Amino acid sequence: MTMRKHLVALLVLGASFLFASSASAAFPNFSDCPRSNPEVFTCIDIQSVTGSLEIKGFTVPLGESLEIRGGINQETRRFIPPTGTNGFFSRTIRIPGGILGIEFPIPGNAVDAIAQLAGSPSAIVIDLEIPVTTIRLPVKVKLDNPILGSSCYIGSNSNPTNVNLTTGTTSPPPPNTPISGSIGTPSIGGEPPVLTLTGATSVDNAFPVPGASGCGLFGIVNPLVNLRLRLPSAAGNNTMIVRNNVAIVAAR
Repeated sequence: MTMRKHLVALLVLGASFLFASSASAAFPNFSDCPRSNPEVFTCIDIQSVTGSLEIKGFTVPLGESLEIRGGINQETRRFIPPTGTNGFFSRTIRIPGGILGIEFPIPGNAVDAIAQLAGSPSAIVIDLEIPVTTIRLPVKVKLDNPILGSSCYIGSNSNPTNVNLTTGTTSPPPPNTPISGSIGTPSIGGEPPVLTLTGATSVDNAFPVPGASGCGLFGIVNPLVNLRLRLPSAAGNNTMIVRNNVAIVAAR
């Protein structure tokens, strides 16, 4: 039996003696886990604490902006989102320096960004093997600024940024070199018992980032965004590091 199956068996054994309840704290949040779906064996909540996305040396802080929440079928690794959502929740972050690269309150310079899932929830794959866990998903980033308009994106559903975040060691093309994540500090507690991984670090530095599209009238501002963010950027030039808190509980 694999470590993953040991982990799941432990959760199910503990839950079988207890009544299920919804989490009331901000973390973990299992309140909308699709427990009624027979495919769902465990509920999971992954929330970023700190992190960054680096594109050719240009760094965008991620902070507490990312969350993946829903249910998982342990055998197929299929992710099932809460009803009415895609299971990928994100908060707006500010691009350092805005359009002009100047940290000064110039009207029209500030740029907000929000990460979005590029495609359907079925594209999210979460592998809960211990000690190496992986999260694979396609993302796009919407940029918000009066000059950029309402349809300015980095990546798209057809051409996303595919990240493969791991707590193990990466194998990127040059000039990047391998980096490693960590599983964090595991603990089990609560009623029903919740497995928590505090301070898990997930990394990826082997993905490309596509150029901008839809920025400004007829895409006229695309070159400015590409110049500012150094896009497109080939694999081996980009790094994503996210420090997460992860919580897992038996669905039933």
